[in-house]
Amino acid sequence: MSQHYRTRRTVDAVLAVAAVTIATGSTMAQARPAESAPAVKSLTWTQTPANRQPAILNDIDAHPAANWAVGSDLVDDFQDQRPLALRWDGARWKPTAQPMRTNSTLESVAVAGADDVWAVGEDRADPETTKPLVMHWNGSAWKVVPGPAVPTGSFDEVTIGPDGKPWTAGWASVAGKEHAVVYRYDGNAWQPLTTGLEESINGNALTVISKNNAWLGVNAGLAHYDGKTWMLVNDVPTDGSQIPTALAAAGPKDIWAVGVQHGGGPAGELPLVLHYNGVSWTRIATPAGSAQLYDVALKNNHPVAVGESFETSGDTIVSKPLVLDYNGSQFVKAASPTTADGTLTSADAANGRLWTAGLTATPSGEYAAFAAFAK
Repeated sequence: MSQHYRTRRTVDAVLAVAAVTIATGSTMAQARPAESAPAVKSLTWTQTPANRQPAILNDIDAHPAANWAVGSDLVDDFQDQRPLALRWDGARWKPTAQPMRTNSTLESVAVAGADDVWAVGEDRADPETTKPLVMHWNGSAWKVVPGPAVPTGSFDEVTIGPDGKPWTAGWASVAGKEHAVVYRYDGNAWQPLTTGLEESINGNALTVISKNNAWLGVNAGLAHYDGKTWMLVNDVPTDGSQIPTALAAAGPKDIWAVGVQHGGGPAGELPLVLHYNGVSWTRIATPAGSAQLYDVALKNNHPVAVGESFETSGDTIVSKPLVLDYNGSQFVKAASPTTADGTLTSADAANGRLWTAGLTATPSGEYAAFAAFAK
């Protein structure tokens, strides 16, 4: 297992490029754009074609035992999706047979071992009552694992706790009310860890330091778990103006969060980076320009964030893959793994490589699953 606790929040970026505008009222000091920040060593990328289109990748998990990427194949002119799980065999991405035949997608994957991989997402067979989707790879096949007994919901995140058990986050209807949820699987059943989340909307990102120390990114800021209850922290606005969508922790006193600060439509979206030093969360400067971050990876405890920047072309807003690297004080733009239009939805690191995945636009107008690594 990698030497850091990792998590990410991914999106079906191809289906919803523009984020909903939320009124802001933050009292947090705004970080200065890193326009003249010192450069960092350029990343040299190697593309690893997935040979899958129309398709998107929502998440990648790099692990010493195995690398996996998950997302969905797009069918019926993008009206439906089917789960997609690709395994890296050292030379190429190999698709694996899927047990789901109805409209559904995988949002997140977590590798505990070569024969112990978890993936979560959403079963949309009935679009009016979506259900959380959980699947497990036993080394030879994927099998659907019954999720929590909720009438409707969706899982956006799965991560492996220090004890090797999967934790998952998202939203669900509980006791007649929809709100953010976190569950831990004990090998037989899903244990709800939802106390304190009753007023929160969607669990986007989860990182687990210990059974009594976990962090959750929600639509209204960041929440901390002490083993009994979740509590929103005061360092991050709770008005929905800053939404963390990914977390990565090098340890309990060195945690990174990335996401988006809403400013009014795609052109007003700003990249969000926060850092926790064991005492408080502080905003870290990012380059000027409209952008959104979806994930952050730690390579030798060094953070690299990925997402998309928004460029205007006539009346159209075009998404471009975005990589931001940390130079010791602020984040600066780094080399992108592709020049094509598209989005980087995820990143992770293992075995000396930094991996990223997402989607790119093709000349035919379709979307292709995309992955690459940098040493």
